[in-house]
Amino acid sequence: MSTQSLPLITRRKPDESDRRRSIRVPHVVEAWISSPTDFDKTQQMEVCSVNLSRHGVAFDIKQNVATGSFWVIEIGFGDQRMISEVRIVSCRKTESGLFEVGAEFC
Repeated sequence: MSTQSLPLITRRKPDESDRRRSIRVPHVVEAWISSPTDFDKTQQMEVCSVNLSRHGVAFDIKQNVATGSFWVIEIGFGDQRMISEVRIVSCRKTESGLFEVGAEFC
């Protein structure tokens, strides 16, 4: 009787350009960011193309947000909501005119 060995699953090694501490996975969700001082949510901005990891989130937005600034992100998974403060670590304009933002959870 022969036994077949299963392939060993290993974590990918990040290269120098990839600073993530965990794999980022795309999800279909509703998401918004707002200022931490805007308690009535009047300035809430919808974001799209959300990618989550254990340590942060990436998304596209219509306007530039300052690197190093703090925001509150609300992400909806059906009936569930996740709300967290984030710090913007990168923001760059894409060819489509949107801004691609990377943020870490606080």
